Amino acid sequence: MDRSKKEILITDFSNIAGQKWQIVNDGVMGGLSSSHFQINEDGNAVFLGHVSLKNNGGFASVKNTEPLNIEGADFVRLHVKGDGKRYSFRLRTKTNSETNYWVYEIRFSTSAGVWEEIDLPLKELKAVYRGRPQPEAPPADLSGIAEFGFLISDRQEGDFRLEIESIHAVETF
Repeated sequence: MDRSKKEILITDFSNIAGQKWQIVNDGVMGGLSSSHFQINEDGNAVFLGHVSLKNNGGFASVKNTEPLNIEGADFVRLHVKGDGKRYSFRLRTKTNSETNYWVYEIRFSTSAGVWEEIDLPLKELKAVYRGRPQPEAPPADLSGIAEFGFLISDRQEGDFRLEIESIHAVETF
């Protein structure tokens, strides 16, 4: 049976001035990692930088703090060109109008220098806080997303680069 799909654009970076992207690196905990988030000449977002393990560091992230409702979506589709490293796509939700301290994440690997469509099944979202599982967290409320973004961690020291053309939510029916 062929299932129909409905794609909902989360972002294609064509209106970056109206979007609320922020960098959060391990410097908030004394680390020395650095990162940037910019738009290249092709109109794609580029998350790049250097992960350092010095001073107990080891992560870099970028997040968008615009509210998002993707209730009913089955997966998130990323159109990215990576560097062969592993990343996490992350969502932070709200409960009773309070932003949760944990995030929900799905990890994915990239192929160096290759454009890929990566489908991340939302049923596989795992709640974590500072990299530790949060089994008491409820399932992600996809109608109340407070922020979404990307993280590189897992002791992957060195330079990194993730180019992102678009992010879609996909509903199958």
